[in-house]
Amino acid sequence: MALHWSSRVRAVCRVPLRRQLHQLPPIAPAVAEGCAPFLSKRTTQMLWTQWQAGLLQRLNDEVKGSPLAADSVVDTVIGTARDRAHALAFQHASLALNNSFFLSGLLPKERQPNPEYPQPSTHTGTIPTFYGKTLATAIADQYGSLPQFKLAFAAAAMGSVDNGFLWLVKDEHGRLGIVPTYGAGTILVHQRRQTGPRDLAAGVQDGRTAADAAAPAAPESAEEAPAPPRTPSRFESLAQSSATGAIGSNVYPLFCVSLFEHAWLGDYGFWGKERYLSNFFDCIHWERAEQLWGEDRV
Repeated sequence: MALHWSSRVRAVCRVPLRRQLHQLPPIAPAVAEGCAPFLSKRTTQMLWTQWQAGLLQRLNDEVKGSPLAADSVVDTVIGTARDRAHALAFQHASLALNNSFFLSGLLPKERQPNPEYPQPSTHTGTIPTFYGKTLATAIADQYGSLPQFKLAFAAAAMGSVDNGFLWLVKDEHGRLGIVPTYGAGTILVHQRRQTGPRDLAAGVQDGRTAADAAAPAAPESAEEAPAPPRTPSRFESLAQSSATGAIGSNVYPLFCVSLFEHAWLGDYGFWGKERYLSNFFDCIHWERAEQLWGEDRV
């Protein structure tokens, strides 16, 4: 899979492109005072002046004195993704890139040009193409309606218990996909879906012996019936409407949301993730997403 990171996306990420050492630019004016009702000023400042600054400083520490010191954050991510010797440089650069893209895609609700993002009336089942379609039309075509899309996106986020980011992307045909990345993963160079190694379970210490793990568990009695199939949770069921399995090999990011706990703990508490996601939709910078939707057409 290839991702086209356009010049506009590079710019809105507000990450220095060519300097000897990476420096933190001022926070995006749109979120300098917070992003109500989604994030407080304290949280947006923390995400930028503490986390983003810390990531860039640690990146500087890793690349200082090496040829990587002159690379942009984007080039560092691409150049170090498959180099184990620079794993920390990749992680810091990738997280800085993702966090910057997340914050630059926000706009407080009171500053939105339109109080509600348009929801065109269109039939479902149509494969959206670039020509003659807005992002709103593509969402309605592919997900049925904007509310249905929000349910699918939130379900994918709630179904993830890992830190990372959740992205709305488009492919070269104009199809949309809801794509998770985990930890320091990025859609810039990694496959859309990331999984652990197949033998991961063998290394988990659960108190069983090797023989126990190899043999199937015996039923308590001969009459014991097999367990009924598990019913998917409401989040899993809704997430299945995500179109990640249908998108092509080239993807373009439109917006993303941070799934790191530090993004919501301060404002919402330990169990506030669902409310955090609900408020996120009020503060998506839809005008910017629409611009990104129209770029890089092939």
